Amino acid sequence: MKKLICLVLVLAIVAIARVEADGHGVCGKYTPHTVLTHVLRHCAKPAKDLKAPVTPKCCEPFSKISEKCFNTIVKSETWKHSGVNPKIALTIPTRCHSHH
Repeated sequence: MKKLICLVLVLAIVAIARVEADGHGVCGKYTPHTVLTHVLRHCAKPAKDLKAPVTPKCCEPFSKISEKCFNTIVKSETWKHSGVNPKIALTIPTRCHSHH
């Protein structure tokens, strides 16, 4: 019985580690990639250029996603490969707040 409990605990820890490594949990039930491609797709230009205006479509999702989720997305490989500058991307929420 003791071995079974230990095995269940080890499997649970491994499962949690895999979920966190994939980014699940950080962005709710969606992966950071899904949030990026479906929710934040309107923020591509403002994430590359400080002079690009943030639009209402870009700003709207920030009321629905956590700061931790957004930070994970900004540091993701998907945005890095798309030419996004993480330092500029991290300014989007502030730019959205000053826009309204």
